[in-house]
Amino acid sequence: MTTERYRIVKKLGEGGWGRTYLVRDRKLGKLWAMKEWKEQESEEADADRERRREEEFRILRELDSPCFPRLVECFQEGGKRYLVMDWIRGTTLEERLAGGGAFPWREAASHAALLCGALEKLHGGNPPILHLDLKPSNIILTQDGPRLIDFGSAVFADAAGGGADTERPFAGTPGFAAPELYQGRRADERSDVYGLGAVLRAMLTGRRPREGQEKPEGVPERLWGITERALQRDREKRFRNAGEMKLALEELLDEGADEETTGERSGKERGGRILTGAAILGAALLLLLSLSYVRNPESGNAFTLPGQAARKEEICTGKRLDSVFHSPVWELAGQEGERGRLFGIRYLFGQAVREAAGYDADTR
Repeated sequence: MTTERYRIVKKLGEGGWGRTYLVRDRKLGKLWAMKEWKEQESEEADADRERRREEEFRILRELDSPCFPRLVECFQEGGKRYLVMDWIRGTTLEERLAGGGAFPWREAASHAALLCGALEKLHGGNPPILHLDLKPSNIILTQDGPRLIDFGSAVFADAAGGGADTERPFAGTPGFAAPELYQGRRADERSDVYGLGAVLRAMLTGRRPREGQEKPEGVPERLWGITERALQRDREKRFRNAGEMKLALEELLDEGADEETTGERSGKERGGRILTGAAILGAALLLLLSLSYVRNPESGNAFTLPGQAARKEEICTGKRLDSVFHSPVWELAGQEGERGRLFGIRYLFGQAVREAAGYDADTR
């Protein structure tokens, strides 16, 4: 299929209402995403399609955020209707899950928090907009964060109550669409909260959400609890809105970062203590290597420092030991509050040397 102005590059996707293509603008040379609306089998279905097309056009026209595609134009050609909008470069979440499986929990929570922000923009519009079709194929991962696309199921909500009637046929995706949407009940912000909870669950497990799913190893209980709350069948038990869910995610991410920082600091402290201990041990070995063993004619045992004989009183008073214990190695080991431990070890070594030299251990 080729229009007078746009040439198809490839097919991007297909939904219940239409097909989306990547097209090149012959006039501007730019790449766009273009949606071709499907023809329906009956007049009633065709009339419903026209209502949906008009509503999607009006919704896209209202969007003014990099979180969503910008409408370029709407036109009819050859008996078919088309919507042209920004092409958002990136990979769909569906493709990422198929190729890479589950996300690390922190990355999944970060994406979900950003998507909550996108929903806040929709729900906070005048009039509010409900997306009602959150799923991995409708989320594009870009270098600047996730983007929400495909507003074919979106509706304008009542500004006063924040809800919208959904008695029309609903072609949602099982596992991602809120239960009330299939029941023809009034939708509201919590219907999108359900969809986002399902998307987050898919990112954490790498699978389509289902009841009774077990928490994967490594996922915090608190984060799993956020998905449990968002996926409640009774909407009264869900988060009241996307902002409340975002706050829960951001608090978890912030506290997790603090814990990691604390853990990193504790690790550094442990590492410092290990380094200090290693320095002390190294100095002790240096002491042993520095003292050569000689025969003392009086006691049969004595130590001499290299190149000179150790006098009894120097060993007894620790003068020779001081020359070693006050070396740079021991000074280094004595840093970071370890001096008490250092001098305790110094005392033990002094006692050992005195005993080896033939003096009582208590001699000063």
